[in-house]
Amino acid sequence: MELPPLPPICRLSVLSLALFSLAAYGSEEPASETNGTQPDPAPASSEDATDPSTQGEKAPVVADIPMVTYTYDPQAGDKGVTAQDGGPGFTGEGWETNLTFPAIGSHEAIPGGSMRQHMVDWPATLRLHGKDWNSSINYMVSDFCYESLLTVHPTTLEHIPRLATHWKISEDKSTYTYRINPAARFSDGSEVTAGDVVASWQLRVDPKTLDPSSNASFGKLNEPVAKTKYILEVSCNKPNWRNFLYFSGMVVFPAAEVSIPGNEYLDKFQNAYTANSGPYSVPLATIKTGESLEVQRRDDWWDQDNPAWTGMYNIGTYRYEVVSDASLAFEMIKKGELDYYLVPRAQWWVKDVPEVGAVKRGLLVPRKFYTDKPVGTSGIAINTRRAPLDDLRMRQVLQALYDRKTFVDKLYYNEYSPLTSYYQGGTYQNPDNKLFEHDEYLAEDLLDELGFTERDGDGYRLKKDGSRLSFDLTYSSKFSESSLTIYQEDCKDAGIELTLSFQTAAARWQTMRAKKYDLTSTAWGALVFPNPETSFGGHLADIEDNNNVTSFSNKRVDELCKAYDEEYNVAKRIELVLEIDGLIYNQMPYVLGWYNPSQRMLFWNKYSMPAWGSTRTSDYSDLHNIWWVDPAKDAQLKAARADSSLTMDPGSRENRYWQQAR
Repeated sequence: MELPPLPPICRLSVLSLALFSLAAYGSEEPASETNGTQPDPAPASSEDATDPSTQGEKAPVVADIPMVTYTYDPQAGDKGVTAQDGGPGFTGEGWETNLTFPAIGSHEAIPGGSMRQHMVDWPATLRLHGKDWNSSINYMVSDFCYESLLTVHPTTLEHIPRLATHWKISEDKSTYTYRINPAARFSDGSEVTAGDVVASWQLRVDPKTLDPSSNASFGKLNEPVAKTKYILEVSCNKPNWRNFLYFSGMVVFPAAEVSIPGNEYLDKFQNAYTANSGPYSVPLATIKTGESLEVQRRDDWWDQDNPAWTGMYNIGTYRYEVVSDASLAFEMIKKGELDYYLVPRAQWWVKDVPEVGAVKRGLLVPRKFYTDKPVGTSGIAINTRRAPLDDLRMRQVLQALYDRKTFVDKLYYNEYSPLTSYYQGGTYQNPDNKLFEHDEYLAEDLLDELGFTERDGDGYRLKKDGSRLSFDLTYSSKFSESSLTIYQEDCKDAGIELTLSFQTAAARWQTMRAKKYDLTSTAWGALVFPNPETSFGGHLADIEDNNNVTSFSNKRVDELCKAYDEEYNVAKRIELVLEIDGLIYNQMPYVLGWYNPSQRMLFWNKYSMPAWGSTRTSDYSDLHNIWWVDPAKDAQLKAARADSSLTMDPGSRENRYWQQAR
């Protein structure tokens, strides 16, 4: 079937329905270093109502995806609360909502079964807010287990209900009001109320939680007011179109647990979770610190019968265990000790995977998923606070010595493409950015210009004090070693000593956020709606524990970020980010690397999925969110593993549904 074209603006990111909480923090997600990289139709109550945060950024509904309807009981709630105050009998008149939208999952899905995955390291904390919480596994737990007032539909990019059924935006766009679904419950059975939202906001802005990015994002809002048990109001103290986006997507914690000073929260929940309102939970008994945890589907989720979520949250148990060695994880997936695996090496995908016996028999499925996921920044972050890295010419040297074309061709089987933007592949990518080519002659000339003309007996250039021109480069993926070792040699030829230092993922993340590094190999996911401020805002340059890890600071970029925050016109916002991208690109806070246009997955042939394979902008971390264990396939797989003469149909090697839908 030919699908209707999608406008370029849709090439943004909603990593999953629940990952809107990521956008609430206004910062990019740390992505797997081995990967090299990361929602409503017209409002039902008012045909001409508009959402200023997504106006003009909507995608057409894909024709062959059925529509579903979010339902709620208008008579639910505390009978002591009037209909006008959001209680039983609430009609929604004068409010906005969005009740009918394209299905996210499939009506054919069957709940149950399990999926075993791995994580490369145990996170520094299990907390879902505060110092060091910003890790991939914590985002996953947040996505599965917690909810926000509203979420963003991954196909249409419009707001749809979650904990709140209705909302209002004042005419001057300075005040937002929400009506919470009275049926909403936390896992301990307590009601979700406006007071819980207030407490969740207070936690986000508490400086004692040591999370300045969160404080910057939510600090643009005044303290919310619980008008009634179910009605909440919040106003802006700074003009910013993303205020509605962020506040609507803020994960809600129970006030009974988080209404404590931030430093106490850090300690109390260092390795624990609050009660949650989402479809999954992490039972305390399944947490084996440093080893594994399980995310289990709840049988008592308050919204489990809502037709809006048909075909979602199907897998009964997700088990995540620490396997720091990707080679070992690769062997585990081949043996059936893991069920789902991102193939991190192009060589494995091109050379090794086709030779696996289970792949040849169709028991283990290799499939590339081409989605509309955004492309984050990957490469080598540069600490611009440290001389001579604070000099643009030195950063130009480091980029010029990074031979990406050779890496991609010789090491990675042309499975990747070089980055030419900090907002690669979409509406926000500056088309005037020219590819930074490998140029050792330019590097030599710039080093001479910088005054590093003298060399020692080993050929390394010398600083004025007689010490070597030397940098430490940290990394946490063994698969980076091949390209980094070549880079090290190229730097040596130019007279730069590069010391490669391996760290665990958690340790490297901490030192990077603390800005205690020279160079570090890293990768970031991307946001639905760009937020340059949290990664490149000058006010974060000299502060630790934020995502401006390069200490980037540029007066013009700060001016543009401020204008971007205040601009409700989408076309003008795009122009602002295009200029921001060009300025950052030319200032080179990163030695930019490359990106993979697809997700290379291996999974055992017991899972089924809709024709669309995943949500529109999924990556490997959440492709499986709308899959299910197919009982017939599961039985066939068990039989085939016991009888080597049996084979299975692996299906297509590629899923290009969303690529065709552009």
